[in-house]
Amino acid sequence: MNLPDFFRFRLYLIIIIGIGIISAEGTSMPKEMKSFFPREISDWKMTEEYVYSAENLYDYIDGGAELYLSYGFENLVSRSYEQHAQPDIIIDIFDMGKSENAFGVFSHSREVVDSSFGQGSEYTEGYLMFWKGPYYISILASPETPESKAAVFEAAREIEQNIQQEGPLPKIVRLLPRKGLREETVRYFRHHVWLNSHYFISGENIFNINDKTDAVLARYNEGLLLMIEYSSTGEAEAAYQNFIRNYMPEKPPDDILQLEDHTWVASRLSGLAIIVVFDADNREAAENLLKRAPEFR
Repeated sequence: MNLPDFFRFRLYLIIIIGIGIISAEGTSMPKEMKSFFPREISDWKMTEEYVYSAENLYDYIDGGAELYLSYGFENLVSRSYEQHAQPDIIIDIFDMGKSENAFGVFSHSREVVDSSFGQGSEYTEGYLMFWKGPYYISILASPETPESKAAVFEAAREIEQNIQQEGPLPKIVRLLPRKGLREETVRYFRHHVWLNSHYFISGENIFNINDKTDAVLARYNEGLLLMIEYSSTGEAEAAYQNFIRNYMPEKPPDDILQLEDHTWVASRLSGLAIIVVFDADNREAAENLLKRAPEFR
């Protein structure tokens, strides 16, 4: 997994009140979040600390802030640590407001199932991410050295201990059928852009996904399962008809169709939700996965 560009080219900004960047000595530092950080990490000493809100997150993550903002981002505290002849360690703790949002950010790019830290974690060379409660944490030390890797793990252990609260997964994620689920592929989102980033369906928002809908996408042995829950049955029905009109204009009576690429799609409207199976190898696989999906009332 490639590290995000904004971590590769991180720019330490000068503190300018006019753009709202506030130092650790300012009054806007979230006290609880500050207590999560280690004072030092082995021989690494803290050198810089910044706080960001939704108003100025783009100043820190230009081109990547949309991901966090779409999941209800509230605050970010970023701290840097230095040691001679070793890479800097940069720790970012994002307050996402709710555990469901923190999981959503974490799920966006994970590739393995690992619970070494927090409620779920993933490590790739020089970069560790994990979530716990309403917080999403990233720790960067690149290029990796044996010493920096050990220090990153040490920092993660201290942070997860300092964050006392855990939180639930999104309800729609908990409703995923377990049989055949490839857990590392679970993606939870509330913006149609993220659906297309994981599996392109349409350039338009044909499911009418908005910040009040909950959606999950997951790979199974039989295919790809998409479940979207709406605020009302009327919204769900309107979205389903829009999907059929744009994706399956020649809808068969049973809502199961083979596409030009020879994969199968199966769908149904279930109360407050739309359930769709994509990328199935055959009709039977599509039908079986669709039947295992829950009912939404």
